[in-house]
This record gives sequence, C-alpha cells and structure tokens, in this order.
Amino acid sequence: MVMDKSSNKLFTQGLRPLQSLLPENAKKILKKDGFVYFEIIKNWKNIVGEKMFKEVTPIKIKKINNENILSINVNKNIMIEIEYSRDQIIEKINSYLGFNAINKIQVISKSSFFEVKKKKIVLSENILKKINEIKSKNLKEIFLKLNK
Repeated sequence: MVMDKSSNKLFTQGLRPLQSLLPENAKKILKKDGFVYFEIIKNWKNIVGEKMFKEVTPIKIKKINNENILSINVNKNIMIEIEYSRDQIIEKINSYLGFNAINKIQVISKSSFFEVKKKKIVLSENILKKINEIKSKNLKEIFLKLNK
C-alpha cells in the first residue's frame, strides 16, 4: 500500500480484482447469473454457428422456479427452424459451458431488431450551396441524393 499525499488516502498498487473497478450496477448484474450470460454472449458465434449467429441474439437470462430461461431474439425468417432446434441450442450451450446453465429457451421475434433503420438526412441551405458549387456532376448527384 502507498499513501497518496494529496488526499492522505492509502491505495493499492499493482493488480486489483476486476470487481473493484466495476460500477455498482454492473456488479449486481454479474452476481445474478452474469457469468453465464457473459459467457454465452462472448461465445455465441462458437455455440450456435455462423448462420444462427447472424439471425439469433441472446437477450437475457431469467430465473423462474430454479430454472434458467434464456430469452433469444430471432429473425422471423428462421423462427420455425429455431423452434425445432431449441433442445439442440440448450445442449450446445450447456456442453460449451460444461454444466447445465440453461434449462429452457424463450423465443422472441422482433423483426425491427435486425433491420437497419435509415435516417433521413436533411441538408441545410448552406451545405446545398456548397454542393452545387462542386464541378464534378457525378459527385454532385451523389451528395444531392442524401437530401432525398
């Protein structure tokens, strides 16, 4: 331990536990089955494979009657396929983690979760004047398309 002369407080040098660096709300999340959720998120692509990785996203883990239920968001295009492969996904997760971490899977379909939202860009008159000063016709057209 070293004394900080400006604040007259002792502090530890060197390595500190990761938990001491986390905000309080993050500590609470990690204590409540956070390890399992973190490992699932971190290894999701390895667990479910490339195809499902792009279409399925783990959302949260709920504990109901001593059962861990993983909620996943699924693209509507493969909803039926996921419904039939729930047991295989649970088996893959549990074998990857090395213990029975997940008992059930809740499938949620929110198509907007997977869609890219396009925002309309409104260009100011000043910017439009600058665009009109561009000599290259192709470049000018590209910039003007942003305003549509």
